[in-house]
Amino acid sequence: MFGILKKYLPLILLGSLACGVSPHRNEVPQVTDALPSIAVVLDTTDSNKWRHYYKLANGRVLGEDSVYAFDATDDCESDGKIRFRDRVTDKVGFFDNEGRVVVAAVYNDASRFQNGMAMVIKNARRVGWDGEDCEKGGCEHWLWAGGSTMLINARNEVLVDKFEIDGVINWYSVQLKTMPGDTSMYRSVKGVNGKWYVFMDYEKEFERWFKEVYLKEASEMRSLAAFAHDSLVSSLPEYQDWKRMSRDEFIKVHGRQLQQRLQPLRDRTVRYFATLEGLNPYIHTGGSFEPFFDSITMGDPGRYPVFDIISNFTDKNRGLDYQEHYTFLRTDKGNKLMGVSWRNP
Repeated sequence: MFGILKKYLPLILLGSLACGVSPHRNEVPQVTDALPSIAVVLDTTDSNKWRHYYKLANGRVLGEDSVYAFDATDDCESDGKIRFRDRVTDKVGFFDNEGRVVVAAVYNDASRFQNGMAMVIKNARRVGWDGEDCEKGGCEHWLWAGGSTMLINARNEVLVDKFEIDGVINWYSVQLKTMPGDTSMYRSVKGVNGKWYVFMDYEKEFERWFKEVYLKEASEMRSLAAFAHDSLVSSLPEYQDWKRMSRDEFIKVHGRQLQQRLQPLRDRTVRYFATLEGLNPYIHTGGSFEPFFDSITMGDPGRYPVFDIISNFTDKNRGLDYQEHYTFLRTDKGNKLMGVSWRNP
């Protein structure tokens, strides 16, 4: 199983963005939309041999047997580029959407390009969870150790030579400053140009909003509607399957119930925590969710992350009895409730 250090995992998984870069060296990239035009193909037309390769929009095939995959999932284009792994050197680089090698395969691993930037790992080695050497294979669970973690731009120029950020950052929020940002909401790293790259921390941003805005204003039915997505898909006790409802229908039928169930969270009599996820393509279907998906399976978490508030209810022995969920989608218009999962108390 492919593995990476825990602190690197969110940065690699949140790479699914289509945007361009600034023509100026070591400056903050500018966003430009780009249509996907390079894709991974698993060709099984020959029953005796299957082929795994990249295919351009014009039909050209390249990178056979060099397809990059994470956790058995093939990569897909973002930012007009896609990762590949050189099977001879076991190093990672990038093709652009015209099939050119725009970043040579010199890295142990790399995130997908996001807002014209990618995180790369160089001169590291694989070690098992128990510390064993996994460079020659044979380890089911392993991670990268040592080496350098850097931030590069689309020209393979190093922007930050020590890119070590704990937390899940919003790549689109990056600002170039002379001083680090407020640590209560931002993560900051110093660039090779002497300036600071300041990123919004997705988790901190959401947790503050949920506590200081949503819970406080949820007592008003009007606020519940304003903070709800156009369509909600919920698991409710009275239905055997996931129930899809419009925002107005959900608030009309379950608004009071929602307020009641949020009260223990507001009063802090029930503990809760937040997790960051992606959209579920099997549940979150239909026109109201389509704008938040890109070419990968779990939506576009780099632009539109999903947050799940999980509340823990304990039994008489103070052990975990059951959990309830409140799922929010971060949209261009703010965080929106897009479903709940409740059970009968």
